[in-house]
Amino acid sequence: MNRVEQLLAGGFPSLLSLSEMLRKRLCSSVDLTEYALTRIGALNEQLHAFVAVYAEEALQAAHAADRLLQAGHWLGPLHGVPVALKDNIDMRGRPSMNGSPLLAARLAEQDAWITRRLLAGGAVIVGKTHMVEFALGAWGANAYMGAPRNPWGRTEHLSPGGSSSGSAVAVASGMVPLAVGTDTGASVRVPAALCGITGLKPTIGRLRGDGVVPLSTTFDSVGLLSKTAEDAALAFAVLTDDERSYPPAERLSGQQPSLGGLRVGVLGEENLEGLQPEILRSYQSAVELFREHGAHLRMLSLPASFDDMADVQSTIMLSEAAASWGHLAADESLKMDPSVRPRILAGARIGGAQYVQAGRRREALKRAFNESMGDLDVFLTPTTQWTARPLSTADHSKPPVRYARIGNLLDLCGISVQMGEDDNGLPIGLQIGGPTNADERVLQVARSFQSRTAWHLRRWQA
Repeated sequence: MNRVEQLLAGGFPSLLSLSEMLRKRLCSSVDLTEYALTRIGALNEQLHAFVAVYAEEALQAAHAADRLLQAGHWLGPLHGVPVALKDNIDMRGRPSMNGSPLLAARLAEQDAWITRRLLAGGAVIVGKTHMVEFALGAWGANAYMGAPRNPWGRTEHLSPGGSSSGSAVAVASGMVPLAVGTDTGASVRVPAALCGITGLKPTIGRLRGDGVVPLSTTFDSVGLLSKTAEDAALAFAVLTDDERSYPPAERLSGQQPSLGGLRVGVLGEENLEGLQPEILRSYQSAVELFREHGAHLRMLSLPASFDDMADVQSTIMLSEAAASWGHLAADESLKMDPSVRPRILAGARIGGAQYVQAGRRREALKRAFNESMGDLDVFLTPTTQWTARPLSTADHSKPPVRYARIGNLLDLCGISVQMGEDDNGLPIGLQIGGPTNADERVLQVARSFQSRTAWHLRRWQA
């Protein structure tokens, strides 16, 4: 076993460790990219994470990254690191199929904002990942392009979560250390929870959506999938050029933010009914951990029930989805995922008055929620109601988004982190949410939680 094989024997280490390894010349970007491509080659036929792999271009980019480092030019912590893009994010000259064979001929004329930021930071884009058709689905199904397999499923095809299914599977299986997804109604956080990784949905617009194929322009948010909150915080700091989420002093010292004195909102029993029992136990244990480490807990007061808020969110989202894709859904001669077409057609039947009323209701809910949050720093919920289940049995009328989609409706930020496993060893996620533009605080709390638990260290082994 050579030195690089020894360094990567346990898979990709943290982004911070990768950056240090590259700067100290312990390995090269070519080494990391070849490792990623080899792992993709070994696992992708089984797991179906990538819709396209750009091996030749990725190796060229890795060589260029190495030459810059050799010349003394370091572009930042993502310099030379392999990453993946969800296939609704534009990369110039490449298809952005948005999970649909109907868009196979759609070539991007320029890079999306997030693509430009990654390239400017020296990241190496190795390919595009599979997703739910038109990004409209939380279980991860895709009838015509194929659904990625949750790696924890072993012998059965378990739901990977959606719609950023391939991005989550790519990170969970160690194909890449970082992937970009999008989240319109939990589409980063749900697959992160079901696949046992970390998923960040920032405040809408913090990672700009320019060049992302739209689902709902009101709710679409670019997000990040990684193994840990530390990796998410570092990538977010780099991509936003805002180091508040992970200050350099903390990177150097290994310091983790405290939970002491934190004001935390938690759910009452009435909002935990119907939860899978293992998720309820894990949630209660997580809440108790916050209490034990000095956090001040308070029941979170919601302005409406989760179901009522879901109706408002669905009205706006489906109406906007129909504005983009209704003409395709209406043409029965075109093949479209049977779990997606009826929802787009339902959106087309939403009238203008109903859409406007939903928008007004949303603004009222946002004001009421902000008032009820008061001085709370963050709030805690389970990410999903259930752990991963066989995709063949998934009920698309009951997506696992009960808790997570309020983040989009109310313009909040949130992150899903690992907090346990069910009786079958399947991952369970904790959502840490915060007010609009409290992204840095949410990331700090997530890092602190993970520094006091070990669930994020659990790795899937092929």
